[in-house]
This record gives sequence, structure tokens and C-alpha cells, in this order.
Amino acid sequence: MYSNRILVLFSFLMVTICIMIVRIYGLSEGKWLSQAATNQSTYNLEISKNRGNIYDCNMQPLVGRKETNIAAVFPSIDSSNKLCSILNKKEREQVLERSSYGKPFIVNLKDRTVISDDIDVFRIPIRYSDYQLAPHIIGYLDNTRNGVAGIEKSYNDYLSQSGGGINVKYKVDAVNNILEGDKKKIDDTSYMNSKGVVLTLDSQIQEIAQRAARKNLKKGAVIVTEVPTCKLRAIVSMPDYSQNYLSEAIESSDSPLINRAFTPYNVGSIFKLVTASVALERGLDCEKIFECDGHVDVEGKAFNCYNGSKHGKVNLSNAIAYSCNSYFVDISKPLLPKDMIDFSKKFGFGESIDLAPGLVSDAGNLPEISSLYDKMTMANFSFGQGEFLGTPLQVSGLINAIASGGKYSQPQLVEGLVDENLEFIQKEESSNPEKIISEKTTNILINAMKSSVEYGTSIRGRPENGVAAAKTATAETGILKPDGTQVIQAWYAGFYPADNPKYSIVVLAEDGVGGGESCGPVFKQIVDDIYFQFPNYFNK
Repeated sequence: MYSNRILVLFSFLMVTICIMIVRIYGLSEGKWLSQAATNQSTYNLEISKNRGNIYDCNMQPLVGRKETNIAAVFPSIDSSNKLCSILNKKEREQVLERSSYGKPFIVNLKDRTVISDDIDVFRIPIRYSDYQLAPHIIGYLDNTRNGVAGIEKSYNDYLSQSGGGINVKYKVDAVNNILEGDKKKIDDTSYMNSKGVVLTLDSQIQEIAQRAARKNLKKGAVIVTEVPTCKLRAIVSMPDYSQNYLSEAIESSDSPLINRAFTPYNVGSIFKLVTASVALERGLDCEKIFECDGHVDVEGKAFNCYNGSKHGKVNLSNAIAYSCNSYFVDISKPLLPKDMIDFSKKFGFGESIDLAPGLVSDAGNLPEISSLYDKMTMANFSFGQGEFLGTPLQVSGLINAIASGGKYSQPQLVEGLVDENLEFIQKEESSNPEKIISEKTTNILINAMKSSVEYGTSIRGRPENGVAAAKTATAETGILKPDGTQVIQAWYAGFYPADNPKYSIVVLAEDGVGGGESCGPVFKQIVDDIYFQFPNYFNK
């Protein structure tokens, strides 16, 4: 009897425990089901998903400069009628087909707009313009919107994590049908798009340089730096391309995706500025007269001036102005090979330049010191021929150093990273300038480069206002074209104003005619446009 009572009590307890377990499970399962129901009761329409921005030195955007109207459309008779009234035939057919599915969808209205309770219109930035500023520096994205070139690649992680977006969420019933009349929710985090990378480029100067290059260069490069910091204010490579038409760029025989500003070329007579620097630092009398009869002999080999020109009696200034090869072969004879290579490296030649993570310019090529003990090799090197190759970026470093009183600063492209309030969260440090030639040497070079613009080979780049200083080059490559003529790399490198330099400008014309003829007009147009755009600065 007693045992039966215990059994009944035990059974009662077991049943109670089971009920409690089932109840607890039911409650938790119900909570889960409720949450699942909530999650399934929303239809999410993505309007945009953006990346962080890329800015110039004045915090002006270099991407997303134009916008388009994107409409979030709830399918209804009213939305269809309103859209069909402003769309073309093909667009109307697409809208009617998508409306038939009964789900919200997006339509790119471009510059058009429409008013309807069932349509929400958002102003969305377009990442790239067809006429994009600095496309070779900005780079481009793949199909997954990851950067695969340029700054887009260098800072892909930060840019991809920094962008916000816009989503419209609609209520749906148990079978996932949109509930008409229920309030939709707009989730807008596009303010986060303000995060991004700040470059040293100046969009106004970049546009000026691109316009001049497009007008005058088929293939080549233009670089503008600000003196004395050597911050890069414009970088142009021609031919350029649009990120919106990448397939065309890939298929083009002119290889527009190559950044020629960072590519090595035969430098030619621009290098005479380095030879002159070495000679002056080692005691050259810049007023000593040399008689140029169009060539100079070195161990039985004749080294000619360009086109066999006879320059007559020249000093250093005349030799730079007229680009006399013979003079520089002569003054290089007593120079030490080690000095020539050491000074070349101090001016930035022979070494690559890191501009951003993974964005590195080519090192070019310097001859071995031992090879310069051969007098003919030294003669070639004295006016930038032979094995020597340099990039437009390296030439910019040379010109900027002369304009800066003999102080070399490595070219800089990136200022740092900013948050959504455009406050720097990471700032790049500028390189410390290194004094590599004396003030006396610098002044002699500047005066000679001024003479080149006034009456020498650089006269075609003479600006309308003020005085510029420059040096040209017409570099032979030894490469023959199908017609038997030789490929020439033409250069024009200088700064403006000559007596109080603000900008250094380097122009390369790949397969050009001559430095003055092919590149001088580009230099002149850039200087003139900058002067007229910022007249108050130069009149100070």
C-alpha cells in the first residue's frame, strides 16, 4: 500500500517534469519561430552598396563626382503608369516585365525623376566618369567590386569596409507576397561613403594637365609636382582610358592600361643636368669656353650633337640652352664614375619609388660603376644615352630638387586616410629633403634652364606670362620602326615661375619628334592654364 503511494507520487512528479520540459521547449521554440517569422516578413531591396571615397588634396572627390537617380519601385498600376510616361520603349518593356513578378525592383532613371507613392527616388554617386580624372592612379574594380589596380587596390580593405549604402525593406505575408499599403523602411548609411583615402593630387591641376596631354600627346606622360615638397599634383598617362569601358582598353594595341608616368624610358639630354651638377660640385668653371664643331672624338669614335649641329663657342649655360652633346662629353672626361652614379642615385635614379601599398614605380636602369671606366660608355652616359633608363617620376624628382635649391624630396602621392567626418585617422609623413647640391650650383643650373626657354631648345614652352626654366631631350633608342626611322623619346622638363618656383612639370612624348616640338606645347599650355586659373597666387 505504502509502495503504491510512492509509485503514484513518483509518476505524478515525472508527468509534471515532462509537462514543464515540453512547456519550456514550446516557449523557446515559439520564440525562435517568432524571430524566424519576423525575419521572413521583410523583403530587402538593395539600392546601392558603395565604397569609401578617394579625395584630392583639397578634399574634393576624385570618384563619384557625378550622380544618377535610382528609383525603388513597388509594382502597382500607378508606379507603372508614372514610369512608362518618362521612359523609352525598351525601358518601358523592362519595367512592365519586372512589375509582373510582383516584387519591388530598381530602375536607373539617370537624370529623370518621377513622383509616386509607390516610387522612392535616390541620388546615387557613379563611381567613375567616362572622362575620369587620373584613371591610372585611381585604378579600377573587378566584378566583385574589389580593387585590382591603383589606389583602389592599394587601399581595398579600407575602401570596401568604409562605404555605406541604401536599402528599402518591404513587409511581406506568410507566402512572401509584398503587403501593399504597409509602411516600408529605408535604411540609409550612405553617410559612411565620406570615409576614404586622401591623395596629394589637385583635381584642378589634374584636369589642366589631362586636357593639355589629350590635345598634344598620343602616347606619353605628364607629371606636375609642387615645389619644394615634391607632392604630386597631377599624373597623366596617355593614352588614357575609362574604367567604364575596360574591355576596350584591354583590347587596344596602344596599351592604355600601362601607366607611362612610372615606366622607364631613354632619358637623353635631361640627364645633362646631373652631369653638370657633378662637374660643378667638383670645381668646373662654368664660364670656361668650349669650341663645338658638331662632334667630339673619344678613342676614335665620334659623338655628335643632335642633327650634327655646330654650336660654336659655348660655356655651361649655352651648352644647356642649346643642348650641346659635345660639351658634356668633354666635361665628363675628368669625372669619377663613382661620383656620376652616386649623384644619379641622390637625384632618385636607379631606385623604385613606393607611392602607396603595392603601388611602386619602376627603378629604371643605371650603368654599373665599372662600366663607366670605359671612356665611350662614360661619354654616352654624360648626355643620358646608352644603358641609362629613367621614369617620368624620377625626372620629376630631379627637376623638383633643382627648383628647391638643391634639396631632393621623394615624390609623394598619399596624404592619408580620413573618417566619415573627413578627419584624418592616419597621416602619411613627407620625406625629409636631402641637400645634394649647393645653392651656387643650383643657381647656375636655373639660369641656364631659363636661357633654354628664352632662346634655346626649350623656347616652344615659353609661357605667356613670366619666366620658366626648362631642359629638353630628344633621346635616341636604337629601335627602328617599320619605315626605317628610329623611335625617339622626347622630353620637356622644367618649373614655373623660374625665380620663385611653385610647380615643376615633366612631359614625355613616347615616339616623339623632339623635346621642344613634341612636348613644349604641353608644358606651355599647362603653365598658362595654371597661371590664368590661379593668377593671385603668382602675383603675390
